[in-house]
Amino acid sequence: MLLQANRIRCFCRTLQRIAFLICLVPVGASAQETVDPDETPDQLKPDVGQSELPNPEFSPHGPFQGPLAISHIARFSGLPMRMFLEPHLIPPLSLRELNARFVPLFDKTLREIDDDELLETAALSLARVAQEKLKDISGSTDILAKHLESHSNLRVRFACAHALVNADITQAGTAVLMLNKYADDAQRLWLDPALARWKVTAAGDIWRQRLEDQTETTVAVALACDGLVALGDTQAVDLLNSVLHGELLAFEKRRAAARALVVLAPDKAFAEAVSFLAGSISERLLGIQLLSSAKPEAHGKLFLLCADPADGVASAAWVALFRVNPEALIPALSTGRIHPDAVVRMTAAHIMQRFPNVERSSWLHRQLSDKHLEVRNVAREMLFQVAAEQTPLREVIIAMAGDTLAATTDDWQGIEQSLLLLGQLRAAQFSDRCVPLLEHSRNEVLVTAAWLMHLYPDKAVQDAVRKRLVRNEEMLKNPESKPREADIGLQSAYLIQYAGLERLQDLHALLEPNFSKSALGGISKRTAAMWALGLLHEHDPDADIAKSFLGRVADRAGMMPEQVLVRGMSAVALGRMRAKSAVPGLLEAYQLDPRHSLIPVSARWSLGMIGEPLLDLLQADTRSVGGWRLTPLDD
Repeated sequence: MLLQANRIRCFCRTLQRIAFLICLVPVGASAQETVDPDETPDQLKPDVGQSELPNPEFSPHGPFQGPLAISHIARFSGLPMRMFLEPHLIPPLSLRELNARFVPLFDKTLREIDDDELLETAALSLARVAQEKLKDISGSTDILAKHLESHSNLRVRFACAHALVNADITQAGTAVLMLNKYADDAQRLWLDPALARWKVTAAGDIWRQRLEDQTETTVAVALACDGLVALGDTQAVDLLNSVLHGELLAFEKRRAAARALVVLAPDKAFAEAVSFLAGSISERLLGIQLLSSAKPEAHGKLFLLCADPADGVASAAWVALFRVNPEALIPALSTGRIHPDAVVRMTAAHIMQRFPNVERSSWLHRQLSDKHLEVRNVAREMLFQVAAEQTPLREVIIAMAGDTLAATTDDWQGIEQSLLLLGQLRAAQFSDRCVPLLEHSRNEVLVTAAWLMHLYPDKAVQDAVRKRLVRNEEMLKNPESKPREADIGLQSAYLIQYAGLERLQDLHALLEPNFSKSALGGISKRTAAMWALGLLHEHDPDADIAKSFLGRVADRAGMMPEQVLVRGMSAVALGRMRAKSAVPGLLEAYQLDPRHSLIPVSARWSLGMIGEPLLDLLQADTRSVGGWRLTPLDD
């Protein structure tokens, strides 16, 4: 009976809440009502890039002239392709929008209801709105502040504090500080940085008390140290020093104290560092933290620690000295570039870029073969910057990378990075050295070599490309080659783009089967075939080919619709062909297909190439932000 009575009470309470929410919805309001785009915060408005406009003179050929964006960790499967850059078409971005009724609902809940759970939910909802910058919640700061200061439920007060912190309401600092004594570490992670940012000086008393309490958590002590630094609180120096010397305390507590001490009292930090440098690994790491200042005397001691027998200590010293005085590390480059620790090797690469010469460029080149993925990518980035900034070194760097292509095939890491570097440096003279690499045992090399060839096509390797494409088709049909189908297909995608750029008409028969969804080699290969066929039929509106392209563009329904990339590239090809028969199908694609795909923008471009009036620029897609526990209900 008791359980049944509880269930009845819960059900009645739920009905009361639903009735309250219904009362908040304006009569006649639509569930599809959207926010005014002009009210969208600037942080959520996309960096609107314009797609390339139709240009009847546009005809991709020869070396690539546009910008190349290569990620920090370059992978052979994610390199830029000319087919997506010529033309460079940009789909409209999706914008997130919050239904205009949500913030008023949350505000009215805070003002008109006396239910702790709903109040907490409304405040947390406003905290999310502020954090994600979906709307301005300044109209609710008064009621949030009122509940923060006087509500009897601690969870409600914390929720209101979270909303005020996310909205960066400085005036709430004193009230937020009052919650600190009730906060756990998860809450301090957003409370303490706000108090430090707002320069709430009274918080210094609480943070100093934490330093005195050995039972405080590591997170609490680290936040206190950071807060005291933000306040410039020199009164805490002695307390920080006691934490630093607390041998029984957690290392992270001591390091946080050292980090604060070097800012608040650099002279004292330097003096204290001496006693740590001959100690254990953890003691030496604390010494490095204490020496991380602008004092020249500290830099000499840091330099000595760069040769520490413990890799962790050496790498910490390298990073610390690099931040305060990178030039001081030049004498250690000969050993740092081959140090066992990857962080040291990467730091050495950055220094060699800052202070380049021929010898250091050769050292950087050797790092292209590093066993550590990030080290070799950093070395390539540094070489690219040196070549861009130091004209006399550019040809030296290009020559070293070119020689690597002709060297032993065992160094696949160095070959891959050299191919990438030559592509970035627009070195167009190495296609002949890429041909043997098309058969390399590593996919990183065999694909990246084809990538470089398609960037800067060389007529001298046309026969080699033909033979390789035919060979790839044979391999794709061989069941034993199936495990490498993706790699072979990706290589073919680049070589097919080369074939299109060179207008290799004799490969038409090899490309045309890619209209079929069952064609082997993957989506990139089929998309490249559509792009290349468009080039082979440039200004040639062949009826049968145009019909095949239109079939791909229109294949948007059914159990297995065509891939979006293939459809978009087929639309582009129709523009290249100047196929007037395709105008109805392209108009349909512009109107029907999802705006976030490349298909409507490709159709718009192609209609312009055919000579049709340029259609309106596609507007950004908007999607409602969901996941709210309080939601307006329709009447």
